[in-house]
Amino acid sequence: MSAELTAVLAVGAMMFGVVVVAGLILSALREVREELREVRGELRDVRKDIDDLRKELGELRERMARLEGMFEGFARSSEREPA
Repeated sequence: MSAELTAVLAVGAMMFGVVVVAGLILSALREVREELREVRGELRDVRKDIDDLRKELGELRERMARLEGMFEGFARSSEREPA
């Protein structure tokens, strides 16, 4: 084999290797994008759950405030009444 033919074959083999590696990278990138979409969907669900919990916590705060008001009113009325 001549040196030129050996060089052409070596470059061809190297280019084939580059194409294979590029294909593997693109395939892995596609999988990463798919997983990222799934994570975004899960994150959206978690944010909705957090919003629901915040709403429920606000409702509990309102109920506690009403109870505290009732207890304060009861305590004040019992202080005024003679024993």
